This record gives sequence, structure tokens and C-alpha cells, in this order.
Amino acid sequence: MNAFHTIAIPHRDILEGRLTMDIFAADLWEAYHNRGPAEYRDADTFFQKTYLTQGLQNLISVIQKRIEGRGGDPTIQIQTPFGGGKTHSLIALMHKTKEWKAKNVVIVGTNLDAKDTLWSIIEKQLTGKNEKLTGLTSPGKDKLKALLVEHQPLVILMDEVLEYVTKAAGVKVEQSTLAAQTIAFMQELTETISVLEKACLIVTLPSSIIEHYDQSAEQLFAQLQKVMGRVEKIYTPVQESEIAKVIRQRLFSSVDKKKVEQIVKNFVEYAQKEGILPIGLEPTEYRNRFLDSYPFLPEVIDVLYHRWGSFPSFQRTRGVLRLLSLIVASLKEKNIPYITLADFNLASQEIRQELLKH
Repeated sequence: MNAFHTIAIPHRDILEGRLTMDIFAADLWEAYHNRGPAEYRDADTFFQKTYLTQGLQNLISVIQKRIEGRGGDPTIQIQTPFGGGKTHSLIALMHKTKEWKAKNVVIVGTNLDAKDTLWSIIEKQLTGKNEKLTGLTSPGKDKLKALLVEHQPLVILMDEVLEYVTKAAGVKVEQSTLAAQTIAFMQELTETISVLEKACLIVTLPSSIIEHYDQSAEQLFAQLQKVMGRVEKIYTPVQESEIAKVIRQRLFSSVDKKKVEQIVKNFVEYAQKEGILPIGLEPTEYRNRFLDSYPFLPEVIDVLYHRWGSFPSFQRTRGVLRLLSLIVASLKEKNIPYITLADFNLASQEIRQELLKH
């Protein structure tokens, strides 16, 4: 049999050993400012290495429809488990917005100072200056609408909003706090966006509160969810059934489908004969899953994405990509037709550490 790396050709950064683990940490703020890895800031490279899931295609379609004035949801929340592709989806939307010749505003909570305000950032990105939406109190819908209506078609992308609101809770604004003003502003913003014909707001929030937040942050999270829940529609960009294709697109530049079909056919026949197919799984179903996950046996994805994904520190898609990129690099000289869990080289310090740290 042919070696897996001659059938599924790894991307050059993996083959040449130039891959750094931080490359899987998508950063919307860096991409927006045309900084960081080319695979995020360059649209062509980004989409070459990105598998367009059904959810992401649907999300792109809905937003394009909205900014073209053909209806669509005005406010969208992207919700996935921690590390499930929210930021990656926002980067895809940022690139698509440019392609559609629409204006965009990008806000990333982890990059904001506690005394920054969402309204001043929106005005600064749209006009290059701060004149009307100033101060630490929410400006109200009239001022906000007067600004936004002049800059349609418009897409506003907000990532890590909870991180920012948690910081803003420490800033006093008379008898209130900047966090309370921000939550009031989010309500004003969602209501304003809903009456504009060619504007869309996309916000990411975690699907559940993450353990490193304290009780006060949990209350802020609940308030944000309540405000957003009044007008939003929730989209999940990646379904679990698509994760194998997402992984393969990112790690491999090309796949010889005919050779894959033959290898998978031979393996399934062997597994049936030996009685080693997973219990309760029909041969046809296993075959289809292996076709999607090749060169990894489906069990490899299952163990990492589902079992390891239950660890709070393991960020599902990103964590799986980080580890499997190391596995592929370690096996690129091996003459094996596919990759099993038994092929993980635990003698490799880098691979072993990637597992042990969780």
C-alpha cells in the first residue's frame, strides 16, 4: 500500500517543519489589521485552508442577503463550545464583507482596555474620528442610527464581548458601571440594526460560562444573553459530523480520492472479516466516516474531539488540529497507509507534552 502522505499531501508548513502551534489560534483583531499568519489575513490562503461547512455557508448566505437589502437576520449570535470555530467564522465573514464591498467594524474584547467604549470604537472605525459617540454613557438609539445609516451596507463583527464587559465592570460611571452602560448599548445597537435595511451585527458568546470566570462575570453573561436573546438568531457554524472534513482541509493540500476509496474499501472488508468494526456501526456508515476522516481512522477523531473535548483546557477543533499536525509531521517518513491511535509517537517530547498538559 502507498504511504498516507503520498495520498493525502500535507500542507507545506507541516512537511517543512515550519508549523508553529500558535498558528491555529485564529486572531480576528490581527487579521483585521493585516497582521499575523497569512492564512488568516490573506483571503485566498484563508479559504484554501478552510472547509466551508454547511453552517458557515448558510451564515455567509444570510449575511450577504441582509446587506444587499433582501431581508435576512439583522442580529446573529455565533455559538459553539469553547474552541469550536467562532473566531474562524468571523474571519471568514470579514473577508467576505470586503469581497461584497461593504463596510465592516471589528471589535475584539480581549484587545480592548477597560475604559474603551464600543460606541466610540464603532464611530472611529467608520469615520476615522470620535465626535458624536463620546463619553462613558451609552449614546442612545438616535445618535447611533444617524451614524450607522450613512455607512450601509455594514457588517459589525464582535468577538469576546464577555471578556470586555467583565473588564468594564471595574469602571465606575457615576452611579453605574461601564459594563452596565455597555449592556444598555448592546440593546440599543440590536434595536437600531433591526430597523436598518442593509446592516448586520454578528456577536460571539460562549455556549456556556467558562470556568475561569467568577460569579459576577456569570451575571454579566446572563444579562448579555438576555439582551441578545430578544432579537438575535443563533447559528452554529460547525456540526460534529463535519469536523473530520474541517481537519483534513486544514492539514492537507490535496487528497487522491480514488486511492482513498480503495484503501478504505480494503480496510472495511478486513475489519468485517476480523470482527473489529465498532459495535452498533454498520459497515457502510463506518466506510463513509473513514472516507471523510482519511488518513485518520474515525476513532482518532472520535477520541480527540469527543473524549478529549470534554476537558475544559482542550479547545476541541483547535486542540485536535494542534495535536494532529504534530502527529502528521512525525509520520511523514513512515510507510503506513493510514493513521491510527497506535501510531502516536509518545516518545516525541512535543507530542507527549501536548497530551500531558491537559
